[in-house]
Amino acid sequence: MKRAPLITGLLLISTSCAYASSGGCGADSTSGATNYASVVDDVTVNQTDNVTGKEFTSTTLSSTNWQYACTCSAGKAVKLVYMVSPELSTTGHTTGYYKLNDNLDIKTTLKANDIPGLVTDQIVSVNTRFTQIKNNTVYSAATQTGVCQGDTSRYGPVNIGANTTFTLYVTKPFLGSMTIPKTDIAVIKGAWVDGMGSPSTGDFHDLVRLSIQGNLTAPQSCKINQGDVIKVNFGFINGQKFTTRNAMPDGFTPVDFDITYDCGDTSTIKNTLQMRIDGTTGVVDQYNLVARRRSSDNVPDVGIRIENLGGGVANIPFQNGILPVDASGHGTVNMRAWPVNLVGGELETGKFQGTATITVIVR
Repeated sequence: MKRAPLITGLLLISTSCAYASSGGCGADSTSGATNYASVVDDVTVNQTDNVTGKEFTSTTLSSTNWQYACTCSAGKAVKLVYMVSPELSTTGHTTGYYKLNDNLDIKTTLKANDIPGLVTDQIVSVNTRFTQIKNNTVYSAATQTGVCQGDTSRYGPVNIGANTTFTLYVTKPFLGSMTIPKTDIAVIKGAWVDGMGSPSTGDFHDLVRLSIQGNLTAPQSCKINQGDVIKVNFGFINGQKFTTRNAMPDGFTPVDFDITYDCGDTSTIKNTLQMRIDGTTGVVDQYNLVARRRSSDNVPDVGIRIENLGGGVANIPFQNGILPVDASGHGTVNMRAWPVNLVGGELETGKFQGTATITVIVR
């Protein structure tokens, strides 16, 4: 039996996997991050806007142009990828807002096309911090768009993210001046990749920090006694009964008067209001308002003292003297006043008069 020769063949095909490499991108040659700030300096918040639920947009961010400094080797052709993360940790009244302080929440909105590959406006939140923003543009020194460190033909300068807007939301009305220190709100991060894959989260480096700072002022209009001057009339005093130093005239009845105030509805406002009384004609020993000076030597000889009948305070100072304001923003303070002989002995005959101002202050 003849055996047929058998011929066997084997085709060996070697395979290799091409892995995409990736790394971080910083701004400029330092590989650091640049800063865009919204400065809300000396902005006045009107009473109609100083209510819970009111929103207003901050000023345009100030920005500087810069160039990419990616960790790829010079001459490499790469694509750029971005992520945007919130920097504030406490969520606000609703999704997309973060607590800026006790009175304000803030929302960050990225504008379409302000970051390459961002096709629609995007609100920065914890839900978007790992979302990669990609486009298909290839950057390389060969096309005069190098982004790698060492590239001489570079892309840019750029200012991505400069059109970002901040929306402030009033969570609790406030009074007086509010200082917002420089606060980072969000950060735009960048990475590069030279293939079809995606950079890992650890590849991304900070490119742009978005921050806000400034001062807001919310004035409060208060009327005291409907804007009229408060007059306290002591009448005629017998000089022979007005001789004891630091005392009122013998048999004198102190005069009661009211300070009525109306600051509108302050029940929803966190701040505390107080009235401050300050003497304008001079003060002796802080509690005596100078009402007259002796003609012979200009020494104060007649003073006026006051007390808050409802506050249990015997004497109110005429230097930074504090009177309470009800949390509702309106009410009445019951006061009492009397004249005092400041030098002792019989005084010159004639008139005396003292003046003081009342100012509403915010704590």
